[in-house]
Amino acid sequence: MAPQRLPSGGLLTPGTVQREVIDVASGHTDVPYTPQPGLRFVIEVKRRKTKADRELVERDYLAQAANYTVTGPPFSMLLVGDHSSHAAGYSDFDDRVWITSYARSATEVPRLIVVGVLPIGRPTPSALRMPTI
Repeated sequence: MAPQRLPSGGLLTPGTVQREVIDVASGHTDVPYTPQPGLRFVIEVKRRKTKADRELVERDYLAQAANYTVTGPPFSMLLVGDHSSHAAGYSDFDDRVWITSYARSATEVPRLIVVGVLPIGRPTPSALRMPTI
């Protein structure tokens, strides 16, 4: 699906969830939800092929996720699909979901961002086998 432009008047339709809308906060939002006029909640979605630990995810994606909150409530969500090797297993849920704050300057209201790193590209359950003992 090609990115959508904002409708004339520059407002997203209340009560809708859209995807890939351009010209929102000078960018291209992945999933904006508009519950009512003047209120917008943005979910930024990324796919990462290399290690997706907290430090790397925040360094690479947090500023972009926070930028979409400048013209709305200071809250957003960042979802990262971790497509790296999971041969050694998966980390704990607590290591993959957290809440952080981000401000672009000392005078800006900090934005709260819920971050979720989700393992993707895993084998399907039917492809799993018990190890031979």
